[in-house]
Amino acid sequence: MSAPRTLNLEDGKLIKDIDFQILMCREKIRNHLKSIEKVKRMAGMNGPAGIGGMDYSGMPHAGFSRMDFPDALASIAKDEEYIAKERESIRSLQRRRRNLIRAAEKLEGVEQSIFVSRVIGRMTQDAAADAIGISARQLQRIERKMRGCSDIFRL
Repeated sequence: MSAPRTLNLEDGKLIKDIDFQILMCREKIRNHLKSIEKVKRMAGMNGPAGIGGMDYSGMPHAGFSRMDFPDALASIAKDEEYIAKERESIRSLQRRRRNLIRAAEKLEGVEQSIFVSRVIGRMTQDAAADAIGISARQLQRIERKMRGCSDIFRL
């Protein structure tokens, strides 16, 4: 009896897609945080800039605009709502990623290879059968049995 093989699930297309979605969510959060900082600057919510004299020679600059306090609060609230949604999306994606890896680790032998190839690797039945070294028909039978016994393919 051989030792259980170590799975390299990081190369799977589904895992890479989930990681990319997490990266995109983090980028969206970063952009919303920048937007909040910009709104705070435009509304003068950052407080006084420091002690010093006013230089009126450069007032107003082209492209410089002000924002009313109520509009700024509404804009900040909207950005914070988006940030909360993106953080929830990240938690959901991380949960899905963990569940996929756990499911793959619980399976053994040919079933594990089929799950990794078909679900995580997103291979066709023919490509998965060739990679595993079984016939496509045999793969279909095992896969049908796996679907009937558990909801592992719905992850």
